[in-house]
Amino acid sequence: MSETAEQTLPESTFSIEEAGAARKRIKVEVPAERIKAKIEEAYSELQRDAVLPGFRRGRAPKRLIEKRFGGDLKQTVKQQLVAEAYEQAIAKNSLEAIGEPEIDLSKVELPESGAMTFALEVEVTPEFTLPSIEKVAVKKPKLEANEERLNLAVDNLRKHFGHWHDSTEPVKETDTVVADVKVVGEDGAVVTEQPGVTLAVKAGNIAGVRFEDLGDKLKGSKINDLIKLEGTAPADHPEEKVRGKKLSIEITIKGVKHMHLPEVNQDFAQMLGFENVDGLKKDLHDRLVVQLEQETKNAMAQQIYRYLLQNTNLELPAKLSQRQMGNVLRRRALDLMQKGVPEAEIVQHIDELRISSAQQAAVDLRLFFIMSKLATGFGINVEQEEVNGRLVQLAEQYGQRPEKLARQLQQNGQMEQLYLQVRDGKVVDAVLAQAEITEVDEKTLAEEFKNLPPLANIGPNVTAVSHSNK
Repeated sequence: MSETAEQTLPESTFSIEEAGAARKRIKVEVPAERIKAKIEEAYSELQRDAVLPGFRRGRAPKRLIEKRFGGDLKQTVKQQLVAEAYEQAIAKNSLEAIGEPEIDLSKVELPESGAMTFALEVEVTPEFTLPSIEKVAVKKPKLEANEERLNLAVDNLRKHFGHWHDSTEPVKETDTVVADVKVVGEDGAVVTEQPGVTLAVKAGNIAGVRFEDLGDKLKGSKINDLIKLEGTAPADHPEEKVRGKKLSIEITIKGVKHMHLPEVNQDFAQMLGFENVDGLKKDLHDRLVVQLEQETKNAMAQQIYRYLLQNTNLELPAKLSQRQMGNVLRRRALDLMQKGVPEAEIVQHIDELRISSAQQAAVDLRLFFIMSKLATGFGINVEQEEVNGRLVQLAEQYGQRPEKLARQLQQNGQMEQLYLQVRDGKVVDAVLAQAEITEVDEKTLAEEFKNLPPLANIGPNVTAVSHSNK
């Protein structure tokens, strides 16, 4: 259909209704004349290309084409009209759709005569007001690259080059345990059995249940010991049938792994490309200074996030929050990569986070909308060079070529998260530029952080970072 002919057709009409938090219901009426023109156009195109027995291409009678292809053709026209109307409704009503429209096409009928009516629902960017960002009170921790931190960096380096070996001694805090895990439900039925599970001797998750005392339970145990735990599956447990129910966990110790750490001496330093131990420690010190600068900024950023969450009244579309869970996991993995956490530990962290990803998804989604609105207000843009620069930093930390890491991030769906990480960093910088910053002792701030509610509980009525009225 030509553009001129298209413009002469009567347009579809729309009405928009609220359908919940950040959700709209769009009612559509497609005029009969428009339907008829679209069907005739589809038949003309099909008649031009159709090949039926006994007829040359483009010569088959319309009645035979209708008999042979009519049903499929009308289904196609119906889908085209729905898609066309949806796009027009979004554009004409300036809606910022953030999800796919929800509609059951099987319940939409293409009438033999008269207008076609249907309704669909779509999630949209929520409307909200940003809090004042002038003179937000932020505490800056004094982090020093002291001897204690340098020794810890040396120990971490030793662990990186350490190797595990089997041990017959009782389990120590620095060991890992290989065990068979059996999970039994309230009714005595076995929920799952997992052989050869590797457990760190610290608080952790087993079968989707968090055990803060896991490390204490494992310490001192020996091969073939049986450890029993009792817990309750969380409401968002991956296995729906056990949600909110008590579980019994049996851990049978099958092996103990102890790490042998290399000595920090001349040979160790030269293996890493340094002339001596002093050169190695100087390099670690320089890296530690950079790391602490990033940790300082992260500590202040967390206060900004907490202030924004506490002071922004923002309702989320429920279904979008569920879809956001995957993004939460990808973003957390990227954050851990940025901190230089080894890949094996990242996998462990992500498995633990998967349990609480529903709550974290809501927090991340609220922050996404808040930070997006702030970025627009500040006129912040992210150039590809900035994303590439962050990519190079990550690649250096993991000893990979940037091109290889880029492919890995693309495959894992993390490139968008890398972009958002850069953008959010620039937004935080802009807020901090007009904040009231006070330097405090790191232990004092750490103690304050311990007493604050989790970000998942932060809402308009939850106490968080104060806003200065000076």
